[in-house]
Amino acid sequence: MISTRKRWATGATVAALSVLVVATGCTRPATQEATGTSLVRIAVGVDPSYAPLFLADHEGMFDAAGLDVEIVQTEGGAAGAQNVVAGTSEMSGNADSTALTVMAANPQLRALGVFQDSDRYFQVVLRDGVQPKDIKTMGVFPGIGVYFTDLYLRSLGLDPATIDIVSTSPPEQPALLARGDIDGFVSFDPWVAQAEADGSSVVATTGDFGAEYSQWILAREDWLDANDELAGKVFAVIADASEIIQEDPDRAAAAIAAEIQMDPAEARDRVTQIDFTGRDFGEDDLTRSRSLVDFFTQQGSMAGPVDPDEVLLTGWVSDHRE
Repeated sequence: MISTRKRWATGATVAALSVLVVATGCTRPATQEATGTSLVRIAVGVDPSYAPLFLADHEGMFDAAGLDVEIVQTEGGAAGAQNVVAGTSEMSGNADSTALTVMAANPQLRALGVFQDSDRYFQVVLRDGVQPKDIKTMGVFPGIGVYFTDLYLRSLGLDPATIDIVSTSPPEQPALLARGDIDGFVSFDPWVAQAEADGSSVVATTGDFGAEYSQWILAREDWLDANDELAGKVFAVIADASEIIQEDPDRAAAAIAAEIQMDPAEARDRVTQIDFTGRDFGEDDLTRSRSLVDFFTQQGSMAGPVDPDEVLLTGWVSDHRE
C-alpha cells in the first residue's frame, strides 16, 4: 500500500526558503517528470483550520484514492505558499489574504479552489470595561489581522487613522490586553479563549461587520500544467474530507489530535467555527479578493500587481471533480 507521509518544516527551513524565493524569484518545482514519482507534498500550518488535510491523512483517504501524498507541516502564514514557490511542496493551503500577497511577488502561483470559509473563526476581543466606541488602541498582526481590524473600526464609525495600532503576533495579544497596553484585538483561538480567561470579552465575530475569509489550495502553474489530473484527484479527496467534517466534527477532532497533538475537545470546538467545503471560486470570492488586493496595495504590502481574475482558476474544481 502506498503510504501517506507527514513531515515538519522547521522555522530554519522556512527562513531558508524565503531567502531562496527572494534571491531567485523562481525555482524548478518537483514534478512527476522531475522526480519519477507521483508524490504530492502539501504544505499546511499547524492549526485546526487545516482539518480536511489532517483527516484525509489520518484516515488514509489519500491512500484509498491511490495517491502518494505527504503532509508537510510548516509554521503557517506565508510559509506554505513559499514552499510551493521554492518547489519543496507541490500544493499548499493558504488563507486568501496571505495567498494574494505571496502571489503578488510570485505570479506563477495559482489558486485551484476553496476548502473552507468562515465569518466567525476570527473574533473581536475587548478588555474588561472597554466599550467599542471607547477604543483607543488595538493590537494587530500583519495581513488579515490588519484588514479585519480596519473593517471593524470603520463599522463602528471610527477612523482607523485615529486609533493607536500596536503591531503584535497573535500569541502576544492576550498578555498585552491583560496589562492594559491595548484595548482590544481581532484574532482566533486559542488566543481569544486565553484573553477571555483573563477577564476580557468577545464583542463580535467578523460576520457581525460583514467580513469573512477563505482558505485556498495553491499550486504552481507549471507544475499544474504537467499534473492537472493528479491535482484534481488530490483536491477531490480534500473536498470529500471537508464534507465528512461538516457531518461529523468528532472525526475531525480525532484526526487533529493525532496530527498536531491538540486536545480533541478543543479541536472540535475550533472546527465548528469553520464551514469546510470543496468548491469553485464564485463572484463573491473575486469581489473579496479585489478588495483585499486594493487594501494591501494601499497599505504598501503588495510586492507587485496581482489580478484575481487571472490567478483564481474559476471553474477548475467543477472540471476536475469526478
